Amino acid sequence: PAVETLLQAIRQAYISFGGSEMEELPIDADIPKPFNGEDFISSLEANSQLMGTTEYTETLLLRIKTLLSDSKLKNVISSDDGITLENWINDYICSSNTTECSITVIDLSLLPAELIFIITSVIARLTLETLQRYRKVNNGKTLPITLVMEEAHTFIKRYNDTNNETASELCSKVFEKIAREGRKFGLGLVLSSQRPSELSPTVLSQCNSFLLHRISNDRDQELVNKLVPDNLRGLLRELPSLPSQNAILLGWASELPVLVHMNHLKEEYRPKSDDPTYWKSWIEERPSIDWKSVADDWLGN
Repeated sequence: PAVETLLQAIRQAYISFGGSEMEELPIDADIPKPFNGEDFISSLEANSQLMGTTEYTETLLLRIKTLLSDSKLKNVISSDDGITLENWINDYICSSNTTECSITVIDLSLLPAELIFIITSVIARLTLETLQRYRKVNNGKTLPITLVMEEAHTFIKRYNDTNNETASELCSKVFEKIAREGRKFGLGLVLSSQRPSELSPTVLSQCNSFLLHRISNDRDQELVNKLVPDNLRGLLRELPSLPSQNAILLGWASELPVLVHMNHLKEEYRPKSDDPTYWKSWIEERPSIDWKSVADDWLGN
């Protein structure tokens, strides 16, 4: 009772000095608490003035204001009342009360590099924590989810440990945690990359199956050679000359490395990644160019 009386007195004093009940911290620090970006900046400014460190926080505040004003980050840091944690899980992981499979495709191809790492790491971290809490409330049951990363070397880069962590390094560390701990919570990773030598060694060491298509880069070939025993490396000599739709499967998915042929994919399902047709575009069928439609899409008109 004495503690409750003290807390009530502190609460009343806080409100009387201009505070509000909405600004009170949650009992559990892990509970997501929505807050407004402007309130966050005001809090930082007030604390820096109180501690006499204003000159050290000016650059930080400028960077935060720049991020808050970026329209591309709105879906990640927006304080819109219509965005809830439940809605986010329904939209990006799977719908509630459904027995059907769910596939979510998130296209980040047109985002600037400095934003890709922030958005990707937030999505990955929330997915992992969602499955951790799913297991907690369902008595140890797991919900199998797989994250498929196209051009994985963009998000999970090899880095050197430094005191100044960049957004790219923090993003890689999120996926390293998923690679180490995600399996027991039902979260798996499928990484697709043309440059495996640029991937984080921690993540690569947790991969248990490999599907190797044509590889011509010396550094990438050297890394791949370390994946198999010495007596089986002869098969990997074919990597630089493998034809299209052919690959070498090795790891847990196959007892021995084996050459496989990929099924033919219908044109409407293929990724838009064909080589440009220079001769056809420049000589045979010159396309009619309409830059206005491109500019309007770029400007969001």
